[in-house]
Amino acid sequence: MMRLADPWYLLLLVIPAFLFFLHLWQVKHGRASILFSSGSSLKGLPKTWRMMISPHLHWAVYPGFILMIIALARPQAGTSFQEIKTHGVDIMMILDTSGSMAEADMVSGRRALTRLDAAKKVMARFIKGRCSDRIGLIAFASFSLTRCPLTLDYPLLLNLLDEVNIDLFPEEMRRTAIGNVIATGVTRLRESDAQSKIIIFLTDGTNTAGNVAPLTAADFAVQEDIKIYTIGFGSPDRTDVDEETLKEIASKTNGQYYRADSLEDLEQVYSEIDQLEKSEVRVKNYEKWRELFPWFLMAGCCFLIFEIVMSKIFCRRVP
Repeated sequence: MMRLADPWYLLLLVIPAFLFFLHLWQVKHGRASILFSSGSSLKGLPKTWRMMISPHLHWAVYPGFILMIIALARPQAGTSFQEIKTHGVDIMMILDTSGSMAEADMVSGRRALTRLDAAKKVMARFIKGRCSDRIGLIAFASFSLTRCPLTLDYPLLLNLLDEVNIDLFPEEMRRTAIGNVIATGVTRLRESDAQSKIIIFLTDGTNTAGNVAPLTAADFAVQEDIKIYTIGFGSPDRTDVDEETLKEIASKTNGQYYRADSLEDLEQVYSEIDQLEKSEVRVKNYEKWRELFPWFLMAGCCFLIFEIVMSKIFCRRVP
C-alpha cells in the first residue's frame, strides 16, 4: 500500500510541464542555429557520440525535476493491520432428547417436524448468527451427553448438532433429568474466564430422572455466576412442561423463562436471547509507513548531475 504524505506538492508539476511545452514551442518556432540557406552539405560529415547525444541532454532535466517534486510530496509505503479485542459470551446450549421430543407437532411450511428437528433448526440458525462466542452443546434424556465442549469451531458444532437424535439414548433411558444436565452445564462453564456465561436450556417435559434437583442445580449456577435461559417447548395441549420450576430456575440465575408453542415462537425466543446476549467487539486499526522520498530525491539528483556532467565536461560546446 502506498500514499503521499504531502500530495499538494504535486501542483508544482505544472512548472516542468510548462517549461517542457515552452521548449517544444521554441524548437519548432525558434531561430535556426546556422544562418545558411542550406545545411545539406554538412550531412555527410562524421558524427561522434558526443555530437549525437549533446542536442538531447537537456531532456534529462525534466525527469530530474519531476522526481524531486514527487520527493517533496513524500511518497510512503506501508502496511495496515487490525487488533481485534473481543469480550465474547460463553454459551452452553442444552437440548432435550427425551422420547417426547420425537412428537411431530411442529410445522415448517406444509411439512410436519418433530420437536427435536424444529429445535435443531432454530439452534443452528442461532449459532450461525453469533461471532467470537464460544458455544457448546449438551444433549440429555435420563443422563447428559456433552456433544461438543465450548468451541469457536462453528462448522464442527453444527455438524455435531445435526447428528443429535433420539437414538443417542437407549429407549429405557429416554426420560428427563433436568437437574443433572444443568449441573453438567455448570461444570462445563465453571473454568471459563468469559465475562458472561449463559446456559440456554430447552425441554418439553418435567424432571423425571437423575439425582440432582433442578433448583439445587440452579443454586450451583448462581455460585458460578452463570445465567440460565429456560425454554418450555411444544404445543400446549400435548406437552407437560413444568413451567413453575423453569421459571424459578431462570429467576434464581437472573435469566428468563420463555414459552414456545410453535416453530415461529421458538425462532422468536432465540432471536430475543441473541439480542440480549451480545458480544463486545473492539477493533483498533494500526498503520506503519516507511518513507520513500530519499529514493525519489536521489533518482532526481542523478538525472540532474548526469545532465550537468555530460554537458559541462564530456559534451562541452566551444563558442
